[in-house]
Amino acid sequence: MKYNQIKILSVNTLFILISFCFQCAAIPSAVQTKERNLTTYSQNSFKLVFTGFYRYEKEKDLIHNKLVEKGYKIDQNSTFQLEIILQKKEPKYNSEFFHKLHFLLTFFSGGIIPTHIRTEHTVTFRYSKSDDILQEKVYFVGMDQFRGIPIFVFMITHWPNQIFKDQLLETINMEFIPQ
Repeated sequence: MKYNQIKILSVNTLFILISFCFQCAAIPSAVQTKERNLTTYSQNSFKLVFTGFYRYEKEKDLIHNKLVEKGYKIDQNSTFQLEIILQKKEPKYNSEFFHKLHFLLTFFSGGIIPTHIRTEHTVTFRYSKSDDILQEKVYFVGMDQFRGIPIFVFMITHWPNQIFKDQLLETINMEFIPQ
């Protein structure tokens, strides 16, 4: 009887430690662009095309709804096209060895020592009419993600998916200046 209680307790403890090891929070970087948006297109109706959003259906819908909310009309028959391109950048580490070592340290410490990864995307707004590209603007979106037990407190307000959605909305607000 006592052996079963110890076994159940150890399995539960292991489960809790592993689940806490994968808690995640993100600290966003400021959305940046190389260009300043000084002009907006007076075209309120355009064909909207998303590229690179195959894993981001909710974010695609969020952008679509934000554009409609701002008064733009999506017309799939329009010759004026806005293509929104999402590209994920591969993470670059100063040392691949230390990154893997850090992950193992986090795992074997039961999540006491948090692990870190930098996630970066580019969001490109490409305006075209027929087959001619009129303009392209690129925005850089990034966040630092941390996983581990100490991060548990920050999960509620710094959940990575919500941070990413907020950054995408910020690119829309930066791109579409109120007229």
